[in-house]
Amino acid sequence: MTKPETSSPRISILIVGYNSAALIAVCIGSIAEANTKTACEILFIDNGDGSTESLVAATFPNVIILPSRGNIGFAAANNLLAKQAKGDFLLLLNPDVELQPCAIDALMQATLDHSAASAWGGVTLDANGAPDLGNRVHIPSISELASRLTGKSQASIGEARGCISDARVEVLSGSFVMLAREAWDQAGGLDERYFLYCEEVDLFVRLASKGHSFWRVAAAQCYHNIGHGEVISPIRMLYRAAGTMQFARIHWSRWRQELAFLLLWAGALQRFLIGRMLGRWRPKWPRVAKGHRDIALRPSSWRYGYDPERGLLSKVNPERPANAKNAAQKSDTV
Repeated sequence: MTKPETSSPRISILIVGYNSAALIAVCIGSIAEANTKTACEILFIDNGDGSTESLVAATFPNVIILPSRGNIGFAAANNLLAKQAKGDFLLLLNPDVELQPCAIDALMQATLDHSAASAWGGVTLDANGAPDLGNRVHIPSISELASRLTGKSQASIGEARGCISDARVEVLSGSFVMLAREAWDQAGGLDERYFLYCEEVDLFVRLASKGHSFWRVAAAQCYHNIGHGEVISPIRMLYRAAGTMQFARIHWSRWRQELAFLLLWAGALQRFLIGRMLGRWRPKWPRVAKGHRDIALRPSSWRYGYDPERGLLSKVNPERPANAKNAAQKSDTV
């Protein structure tokens, strides 16, 4: 059983919901067996239509709910929660994550085993209980983007390391990660220029530049129902491309930004065309083509990341992501 909340919790668990009513009960319900030793508090904010907030309020009375401000993005919402948090450690948890028993206990033990670190993250499992390497997060680079054109991303090399034993890593997934409050405050939290995707990568890059280190903890395991179902959804892929370009715009020189755009576009176009050609014979390829279609055919919708005037959010209504495809089709020049 989770140690009860106190006026001075050691862990503050931050959850940002977005139309997550079908999943949130499993997520919050899994915390009790995941954290059996440490006083904690759970803070929640709803970026969606309010249905998730209503369910949380009715089902979990001990959860601290912040008033919704609409769909303000993952970074801004987590920053709001962090400002209200009392814990020495901030644990970011996606609403579509189901923690395994003692997962948070393992992270807390890692703060002792790897005490020089500033962040500790878990291992995501697939439906068969094996490490889900497809759920990895990596720092974008020109060489990695180029490697995608060969059909095998450099980011996949060596990903099994740290899944069976603890490993020091460059970046951790924001779906299940715990950070020392001091490090979070030093970095100023997440950069709110990101709306979705790459915001945690940006945070870890900034922390690393200040000398911080991070560990992936093999015993801290969870299931992540990523994307709430459809793995290669067009809107998810579109936001991922915009997140990557936002990272490039902030951290890279102009020529590297342009090269990153060309490589991302070429990779998406390649997958779209191959998916169309092979779709008759291989069932997965029509989904691949569909997922990459808007990135390939409407590159102007994402090439400027989340720039307020030219970026994705100026062409897509974040309140209704299902309409993102139609919005993106209104812009058809590179």
